[in-house]
Amino acid sequence: MTSQSVVPSSAARSLSPETAAGAVALQQGQELLFELQAEPGDYIQLGWSAPYGSFHLDSVERTTGKHIRRFISENVGRAPFLLVAGEQPIDLKVSAVQAGQFTLSVLRKVAVSEQVSSQKEYLSPRIAKLAEHLKTGGTPDDFWSEVVETGTPLVEDQGNGNSILTFLAKDAKNAVRLLGAPTSNHEELDRLGISDVWFKSFVVPNTTRLSYQLAKDVPQITGSWIERRRAILATLSADPFNKYPWPSDAIDPYNQHSTVLLPKADKGRFLQDRGGAKGSLTKHVIESRILENKRNIWIYRSVGYEVSKETAPLLLMFDAEHYNGRISVPTILDNMVAEGVIPPLAAVFISHIDGKTRSRELPNNADFAQFMAKTLLPFVEEELGAPSSPDRTILAGSSYGGLASITVALRYPQQFGNVLSMSGSYWYSEEGDENYVAQLIASKPKQDLSFFLSAGLFEKGVGGRDRGILYSNQHVRDVLIAKGYPVQMRTYAAGHDLFSWQTILSDGLIYLLGNAARK
Repeated sequence: MTSQSVVPSSAARSLSPETAAGAVALQQGQELLFELQAEPGDYIQLGWSAPYGSFHLDSVERTTGKHIRRFISENVGRAPFLLVAGEQPIDLKVSAVQAGQFTLSVLRKVAVSEQVSSQKEYLSPRIAKLAEHLKTGGTPDDFWSEVVETGTPLVEDQGNGNSILTFLAKDAKNAVRLLGAPTSNHEELDRLGISDVWFKSFVVPNTTRLSYQLAKDVPQITGSWIERRRAILATLSADPFNKYPWPSDAIDPYNQHSTVLLPKADKGRFLQDRGGAKGSLTKHVIESRILENKRNIWIYRSVGYEVSKETAPLLLMFDAEHYNGRISVPTILDNMVAEGVIPPLAAVFISHIDGKTRSRELPNNADFAQFMAKTLLPFVEEELGAPSSPDRTILAGSSYGGLASITVALRYPQQFGNVLSMSGSYWYSEEGDENYVAQLIASKPKQDLSFFLSAGLFEKGVGGRDRGILYSNQHVRDVLIAKGYPVQMRTYAAGHDLFSWQTILSDGLIYLLGNAARK
């Protein structure tokens, strides 16, 4: 190939797979611009050689000349030379540090449409169809019009009792995170080419019930892993395309979740206020010397409680902030009593004060267990005007609340005879002991206790590992059975999710109170 004459720096030459710069000579101090022929998102591999001389190779913005990236510095660069074309057109600038000769070419260009078609097979037929449409030059406008009408996520039948669930987001700049996915991870949505469509698909049972939120463009900050993970909270909010927000009257989308109820999911038989007779609810403040704090509690008495209070069950629930707040357990109990599926009863909702206190008190805290048995329970008995009986007393909670329910009952079985644990945090360990709760059950003599455990099918360990809530609950169940305890464990197509726990609670009450009646 013959050498070409030096081109003034004010001129620019086209550079594409069809047009290469071959054996170009530059004198020291001269520059040459090449207009890179590429569309946004195109993947480019450059070819470069310089048999003699010394050069810089940079990418710059075409309109402003602003520097973007240096590929070669005085002939030193990391090959292969790769880039992805941005939204703004770019030029490649060759600068001669010393006089010499170079060749520059585009070895490979992969268009976005080609990247998409070879990148993956889509779980969702609808996303696959859209990908083909975009590949032929179409836009996602009609797709988004459908989404606005039908709502999100997309639900497509896969057969065999399963559906393909596809979560969607629009107009994110660089990333979308999904909290509440049918996995134990904060999932990242994928971008469909360079379109404004972000998506993630899962195969789930048709009994799936869950709530979720989306976080667009999570801030990328320095700091610890947990600090960077918490950054998701900065933009986390309800899905604007979802038609079933929860709660519907939330003050803003940041305090709201979006919900999924597939065709076979439990719709929540006892959740809605039916306008019937309601039990009473009174607020109290109780102080603990051993814990050196005081907290609010609420005492509920159902319709018919006063008549039968000498034999009525007593439910004690942790996390009043959730269960006498975001979820109205008093309403659930009103409906269950009205239908006759449980007898009239009393309930106590116990505040966790704040997150720091909750994390200290609920995980197997001996002082907290003593407070429950020696301070709170006598206080409640006095307020109700009736003694409690362990066979009719139920400790109930979710996550750390489930862990507290079982560890308090194991310490004080003479006061608390029933445990209702929803997604209990039995991964908990002390001093590195794995399966601590299971070991605790195995090491203690059998007590007069009954158990209802639940876990979500989506509560597996992060990355698919087994050491998540589902596995640890199954292990605890197996140890309880081996010790001869009455226990029922149920798994649900759900995650670590208040939206699901509100329906699971009634299943646990029906089992435990029915079991107590059979004793």
